[in-house]
Amino acid sequence: MPFYAYRCNVCDQEFDRMLPISQYADPQTCPDPECGGTSKKLVVPVGFILSGDDWPSKAQRINKQMAEKNRRLAVKETDVKRSGAIPSLVPNVGGEQVDTWTDAKKLAASKGKDTSGYEKQERKVAAAKVKPAT
Repeated sequence: MPFYAYRCNVCDQEFDRMLPISQYADPQTCPDPECGGTSKKLVVPVGFILSGDDWPSKAQRINKQMAEKNRRLAVKETDVKRSGAIPSLVPNVGGEQVDTWTDAKKLAASKGKDTSGYEKQERKVAAAKVKPAT
């Protein structure tokens, strides 16, 4: 049986009663023995939070977290740009440095490793060397 909230019409005392659903609209008497007045049912807000992936509260929280993360990253990115220390990739295979990406690809192939990443770097270097005339 659910609880229902009531307020006495005479003394304004609020009280709860556990009643069957069929009796919730019936007038209830005040629990104060000196009053004994009738009461009216109150509408009480329910205190629960809808949580999970599909509810706006989670999306808002994630958006706020991402905005904060992006703000922190922008500050770090600005600091790196000011310092001039822009990291770059160096041709290597398992920490063993070589002179070119082609040499790295050959070394990786001889060790039985995947060479697709080295091919991509080779193409980038070749494209940087061949710049169109303006």
